[in-house]
Parts: sequence; structure tokens; C-alpha cells
Amino acid sequence: MAHALDPATAALEAEALAEQIALQPVDEAHAMARPSGIGETYLELERQAFEDEQPPLFDASGLEAARETAKEAAGLTPAASAAQRLLDGHAPLLHAAEARSLQVRDALSAFRRRAPGAYKWHLLTKAGLLVGDVTTLAGSFIWLGEEPVLATVMAVSAAVATVTAGLSGAEVRDARNRARRTRPSEALTEGQRGYAHLFEAPDPGWPFVRALAWVSVGVAGVIAAAIFALRSSIEDPLVGLVFGGIAAAIAAASWIESYMYADDIADLLDATDKDYRVELARAQQLANAPSWQRREQALVEADSITRENQARGEAARLHLRALRFGILRRNPQIVGHGYASEPTAIGQTTRRGGGAK
Repeated sequence: MAHALDPATAALEAEALAEQIALQPVDEAHAMARPSGIGETYLELERQAFEDEQPPLFDASGLEAARETAKEAAGLTPAASAAQRLLDGHAPLLHAAEARSLQVRDALSAFRRRAPGAYKWHLLTKAGLLVGDVTTLAGSFIWLGEEPVLATVMAVSAAVATVTAGLSGAEVRDARNRARRTRPSEALTEGQRGYAHLFEAPDPGWPFVRALAWVSVGVAGVIAAAIFALRSSIEDPLVGLVFGGIAAAIAAASWIESYMYADDIADLLDATDKDYRVELARAQQLANAPSWQRREQALVEADSITRENQARGEAARLHLRALRFGILRRNPQIVGHGYASEPTAIGQTTRRGGGAK
């Protein structure tokens, strides 16, 4: 039965056999039941054996077809298991970051003042102030006679100092925000009590903030005086006053920008949200490990090939069973036209129907 390995060929043969079947016209129909003294013939036993052969034969074909894929999946198991352990070990970190982000958002989001996405404008403003100050200072140094490279380096350092001096505005704004949010501890919600320091004023660190602000004023003043002296020595004092005023204005603008941008609540919300997104990205990266993905795909492919061949084997078995009945149909002179019906008495059912006589 080599053709049983090819269900398509077997189906074509079955169709060819069906095309040869014809119903002969007769004056009167007569049917003869299978003789009661005849059990299963050798022919039927033979065909039954061919039927029983099909499922294991196709099972073997399926195992053979899926062998290389199954080997690949087995070879990827150690790497996939390692990826699974890493993902399982990372899960607590992801859950903790998610829980903290939700906790902070629930407790503090109502006090946020800075809009999300303002960070890029903060950087853009600082960059503009820095570039403008570098240009002003570099031009002054070059006008004085310094080498352009040295003039640029000194200008960059002085400009960074000027812009940095303005960062103290953020500390002052944070102290101002805490003073605005001040409330008794009993008025805080359960979630807010973990961040009670954000609702307390005056801040114990306020003297340090005040000292920092005076240092910033000193830095801006020294840079402005230096620019004034530099330009006045080579040009009119009015020119020195203009460039010194520009340096002082840049420092003041940096301070104001830092003050307007600062929001300690928004910083905390953004930080926890960023931590969660970092952990989430790492979890997705671990879950997308190539070895893990390919192993799962190989397992599914091998299982699909195996089940496909099992289904084909069952189909081949049923096809051979149909052919067996076709042989019996074409030989009524030996086995009759069909099985004899079992007589049914009142109140009884046949064994074939599921009852007992």
C-alpha cells in the first residue's frame, strides 16, 4: 500500500473507483443480507490491517518531518531557559517600578505645576543662553588679542559659569512650592505621608539655599565686572557697560528660567515614570530574546507537523475503510448486499443501538 503515504493520490484513486459505479435498472429490486454463518472474511481482515497501518505510518512520517525542527528546539533550550530566568528575575523590579510610579502619581499628581514635555524647552533655553554668552565673551577675548582657540575655551568656561549661576533659581522655586503646599500632617492622605517632606516649610535647608543664591549673584557680578573691565580697557567704557550688562542679563535670565522651570513634584513624577519605562523596555528586550523566540517557533512548528500527519493518517484510515466496503459492495454474491437488521421486540432495543435484549 505505498499509495497510502500520499493522501492526494489515494483520493484520486477513490474518485476513479466512484466513477466506475453504475446503478443497473431492474424490474424489481432484490437485496440479500449477509449470510449469518459468515464472519469477517480474510479480505476484510486484510483491509482492516491496512487501515490499522495508516495512523502509525503517518505518525512516523510526521516525526521524521519534524525531527530537524525538534532538534533545533532542543538545542535552543539552554539559552531559552536562561532568558526565562532573567525575565523571571527582572519581574519584581518591573512590578516595583510600576507600583511606585502609580503610588507617586496617585499621591502627588494633583500638585504638579510644570507641564509634561517641558524638559526640551528647558534645554533649548539653556543652550541659547550658553551660545549667546560664548559668542559675547569669545568676541571680547579675540578683540583683546587672544588666540581664537584660547579665547573660545575661556569664553566657554565663563559662559558655563554664568548659566550655572542661574541654576540656583530652581532651589528657590522648590522652597517656594513647599511653602505653598504646606499643610498639617493629619491633613495628608495615606499615600502623601510617605512624601511628607514635600509638604513642610520652612525647609531646614533654606539657609543653604539662600547662601547658594548669594554665591550665584557673586558669580554673575564678577563675570559682568570682568567683561566691563575688559571692554573698557580696549574701547569706550560705554561698550564695556553694554557687554558687562549682557553677561549679567544672561545670568539673570538663566536664574529666572530655572525658577520658572523648577517643580520638585514634576521631577519626582517624571523620574518614577522614567524608571518604569526603563524597566519595561528591559523586560520587553528580555522577552524578545532571539533564542527564546526561535525555540517557541520551533516547538509550534514541530507540533503542527506532527498533528498534521496524525490527521492525514486518520484520513487515510477512513479512506481505506471506504474502499473495503466498496469491495464488499462489488461482490454481493459472496457476502450479500449488507448486514442483516436485528429484529426488535416491543420494549427492547438492539445491542447495536445501545440497549440490551
